[in-house]
Amino acid sequence: MTELNGSLPSWLPLSVLTFAVQMVVYHGVGLWFEWCDRTGRMRAFKMRAVERQSYFELLPRVLINQFFILLPSMMLVQFAGLAFVGAPHLGVLHFLAAMILMGVGHDIVQYAAHRFLLHRPGMIRKLGHSVHHSTGASRAISACYMGYADFFLEIVLPYLLPLIVVAAGADVSFHLLVASLGAIGGLYEHSGYDFSARLPRGVSGLKGRLIDALAAAITSKAHAEHHRRSNVSFSDGFGSPGICDTFFATRWDLVGDRGQPKQNSGQAQNEAAH
Repeated sequence: MTELNGSLPSWLPLSVLTFAVQMVVYHGVGLWFEWCDRTGRMRAFKMRAVERQSYFELLPRVLINQFFILLPSMMLVQFAGLAFVGAPHLGVLHFLAAMILMGVGHDIVQYAAHRFLLHRPGMIRKLGHSVHHSTGASRAISACYMGYADFFLEIVLPYLLPLIVVAAGADVSFHLLVASLGAIGGLYEHSGYDFSARLPRGVSGLKGRLIDALAAAITSKAHAEHHRRSNVSFSDGFGSPGICDTFFATRWDLVGDRGQPKQNSGQAQNEAAH
């Protein structure tokens, strides 16, 4: 084990270390968002009302999902030699390419599971996705509040399948970075906060385009719209490339509230004339 994991001691599998760091990040950042909710310190960025279920009502299911589904899955893929094993260090190009491919792979796997399984008629309750949609994406800890099958399909598989494909070896820094960023992204999307809210709008020129690009990169609106409408942004959101939602035209800003594609002003005027 020491040989596979570089400087890690033989009693500490890389999958377990990665999980432990992810838990510190997830619950540390989750508590920070909870503190913000209770103190109102970030009220200027709070776009959605605080979740009706309390932090401690949501926490038990979150912990069960993490410790009894995610952790065993991570350990299993390491035991099988599929991930968390191999070269202790990645080259710079491999590291960067693997980071990009993790985002792309996560987008594809999550979209497929989320749209075609979890939102399939009759399956949303059977697979426990209705548990997640009982929340309003307005309390950070609710990111992992979902049915057990739902958690495996929507959280575990989109993380581990791309991880196997990118062949990241046993590079500790890569695994800790991926797990930590994933935790932070999920918490932010479900926190009810939108850090793009105070950015200036309507600025012209290059500065305006840069501000718009920054706003698009840091907004949490996509997943908020998914919770509100259910038929949009299945994998689009903060930290996601949004490839599948763009390709299948299910991105929140491409779909009207009734599930119809949005019309541009010219189309709307032509139809109104008829």
